Amino acid sequence: MLFMVLILGTPLTVIAQEQAANATNSTEKTDKLDIHIPSDKEEGANETENVFKILPDNTFNWSGHREILPYSYAQVTTQPAPIYKAPWSELTGKKPKRTLDGGFIWVSLETPIPIDSGNFTWYQINKGEFLEQTYLSFFKVSTFKGIDFKEQPLEGTYGWLVLDTYTSFIPGKQEYIDGELIEKHTLVKVLKTKMVHGQKWLKLAKKKWIDGRRVALITKPSRPAKIPPGAKWIDVNLYEQVLEAFEGDKLVYATLISSGLPEFETPIGLFRIWGKVRMAKMSGGQKGVDYYFLEDVPFHMYFSAGIALHGAYWHDNFGMKQSHGCVNLAPRDAYWLFNWTRPVAPPGKFVKANRANPGTFVYVHY
Repeated sequence: MLFMVLILGTPLTVIAQEQAANATNSTEKTDKLDIHIPSDKEEGANETENVFKILPDNTFNWSGHREILPYSYAQVTTQPAPIYKAPWSELTGKKPKRTLDGGFIWVSLETPIPIDSGNFTWYQINKGEFLEQTYLSFFKVSTFKGIDFKEQPLEGTYGWLVLDTYTSFIPGKQEYIDGELIEKHTLVKVLKTKMVHGQKWLKLAKKKWIDGRRVALITKPSRPAKIPPGAKWIDVNLYEQVLEAFEGDKLVYATLISSGLPEFETPIGLFRIWGKVRMAKMSGGQKGVDYYFLEDVPFHMYFSAGIALHGAYWHDNFGMKQSHGCVNLAPRDAYWLFNWTRPVAPPGKFVKANRANPGTFVYVHY
């Protein structure tokens, strides 16, 4: 699975139970050499039409979880955007303190409550800084969250849909009307894989197949030899766009990511988290080209120079490449990972790893 897009603990609801996909009711001979391999037709007779799926948690309410995101955010979509020192009712003779322009810009709001003044509506973005609402656009922060395997053990092969997808009756032919519609970011169980004309198709239930390119699989890789037994480590699969967290050889958490676009590839290799901070500004690129300015980005975990694992409040395209090189996580996942990884970093302080407070291993690969 590999997709790209261009820019510039609430319980999960189990909709259907796991299916005994490959069971057979045939009478077997006792002779060990008489091995019966069921055909697709026989397998289908013992499968149900119900897909095991865990839907995205759309009931999560950010207003009740300010320990994860203490701010509301807005994108500066009209530029240049002048920032003033007060919410003026009249702008004649008033000079802005500064302007925001030149790229992909998001600001955090001191309060989500607007301030009406004369014919203007303002938002406070920092102490002594106000921006008029006509320059801003508001979007819902992603509520997506991965799977905590300690809370919800799952056996078998699973993956997330990265696009809304209709199932197909047979592998190799994409249906758009007659199949079952499964929404983006739904976790599904994979019963079987089949290659058709060089393309992988995944079986979810009887007569329900999906194109493998539309699924980000949890692969459960082996621990790299250089990571000590029992150590915590993070596997970042750039092909699947999936992050998996391990304690030794035990998978404890898995989720979707958005890594760097082709022109800003996330570096591959074995790293260790060298620095962490709970919240900080991020900016870079060239104005008018690839410039970005993002206020109060949550849960930075730096592992390769200025490249970090971190939360992203500005999109919900997890499972697709989208970043400027960093590894984007949905904020709820970033919160979990930040608290699980080392070095330990208290609020408001940037902490570097050292021998007494070492960094967690990060293995990035295709």
